[in-house]
Amino acid sequence: MTALLLILFSSVPAYALEIRGSIANDSFIWDPQNFAGFDYDIDSDLGSDTLTTNLWDGNRLDEDEGIIYETSNQNKALSNAKVGDTYGMLRVAEIDNVTGRIMLTNEDNTITLGKNRSIEIMPGISIKTADSDELRYYIYKEFIEPGIYEIRGSVADGSYTWTAENFAGFYYDIDDDLGTETLTTDLTDGNNLSGDYPPGIVYTTDAQPQEFDYYDWGRYSVIGFMGDEYFAGYVEDYPDGDYQYRGPIFFEESEDEYSLADEQLEKILMDEDTTRIVKKGESIKLKEGYELVLKGISDDGRVYLNLLNDGQVIDESVISASADNPTLYDKTYLFRKDVGSQENLVIIAVHFRGTYKDEDYAMGFADGIWQISETPLDVSENTVYGKMTIQTVTADSITMDNEDNSITLERKSDIELMPGIHIRTADNETLRYYIYRMVTIGQNSS
Repeated sequence: MTALLLILFSSVPAYALEIRGSIANDSFIWDPQNFAGFDYDIDSDLGSDTLTTNLWDGNRLDEDEGIIYETSNQNKALSNAKVGDTYGMLRVAEIDNVTGRIMLTNEDNTITLGKNRSIEIMPGISIKTADSDELRYYIYKEFIEPGIYEIRGSVADGSYTWTAENFAGFYYDIDDDLGTETLTTDLTDGNNLSGDYPPGIVYTTDAQPQEFDYYDWGRYSVIGFMGDEYFAGYVEDYPDGDYQYRGPIFFEESEDEYSLADEQLEKILMDEDTTRIVKKGESIKLKEGYELVLKGISDDGRVYLNLLNDGQVIDESVISASADNPTLYDKTYLFRKDVGSQENLVIIAVHFRGTYKDEDYAMGFADGIWQISETPLDVSENTVYGKMTIQTVTADSITMDNEDNSITLERKSDIELMPGIHIRTADNETLRYYIYRMVTIGQNSS
């Protein structure tokens, strides 16, 4: 059976991949329908692993039956299991020698689902919780072995709708509960996805506000598109009502600040709030050939910066990171450029919280980095991606369908709908199908 994985664009190599199940906020049951990490054979409709969580007091998985994992002796990792054997935090509680069914529980291991945690409950299966006061969590697998992997959505036998809830190939941010991609199939004549009106396949996605990792910069608009995260625009708001110390400076400093309104999107390359010490003469390495060099620091706390691209200086700037009562503007380096049809869009920002200088040393403390790609993705109306055509684009949404591309879901077929997203059908007289994506682990991917 095929191992199934969370996907990025298939043309981009990854070095470790995480596959997740459906998102839960209470007790939950995962099975092959909502967790692609469990083996499933679409041709024979075989796959019966289940993992159940039973929460107490809101977020506690008590010992013995807080977690119940049921599998079979066909599971290679447990083929020689005996009652009492331990696998991570789980212990084999029962084995049915007639059916081959194996049950494991978290005997002697109470687990508390605190915020922002990753907990390996047994080799190959972990729990991740959101960095949020509201409980959200899912089970996941991580893979690091080089190779090509597939992740599937839930299996359908008729018209169906996939979202980030049942297809881990779509973009989802667990911390902020973001992700709106939806793909709906509407079958006619049993197995036909019409290319006429109404279309047999409709894909929609909406932009949502997202906090910068460096909190004082405020918010931007993010959107999932064909499974990847994209920048959709800068947001004009003041979440705390404080213009001087927190606000939309990127919106104010960009001429064409909203990408989706210009029918294009940019990849988010860096969004960080980790403090870095940058000494005089050193640089902050950015993406797409950029780096920001700290040239010097004056006695009054002014920071002299050069931005390089492919080794060439393209911008020189001075910010006042340690001035008296500095504003957010004073402490933030900004670089703007024309990106596609957008003019003077902020694509790079670095915030310095302060500086230090004596006779021997001069250094700055960078605690916020932001960068988006200078190469936009076209999402204008009538743009074609595989068998899908963009029909409508608004300031906060995209809709595609399979106009003029009728699709018949024949037995044992594999059909690319759009880059990276396919439909696979069973080698069976009974119609079964799912959407899936592919990902390559390792550098030598195509």
